Amino acid sequence: MADRITIQQMLNLADRAEDGGLTPAEARRLRAGISQLDTDRRSLRSRLRLQSRRGNEASAELRAVRGLIQRSQQRGVAQLPVWAVAALLSDEPNREAA
Repeated sequence: MADRITIQQMLNLADRAEDGGLTPAEARRLRAGISQLDTDRRSLRSRLRLQSRRGNEASAELRAVRGLIQRSQQRGVAQLPVWAVAALLSDEPNREAA
């Protein structure tokens, strides 16, 4: 929506409603502002869920890499080949094999 309705405008319209009513145009503007806030809220919640999911995936990948390092150290491995780490992060079913 190009013409964003501000919180201040909505509060002003709410004050006007208390003082005796709104014109039809003002009522439409208030409804549009409320709808805009709802759309913004839904969009924010969606972005937060996506960010949380990405954070969980990154944490799981870090745990997997730490596990690989720990197992490698226990076996006396001093260096890990890049392909082993890449395989661990890209091939979920075969993580234990790496």
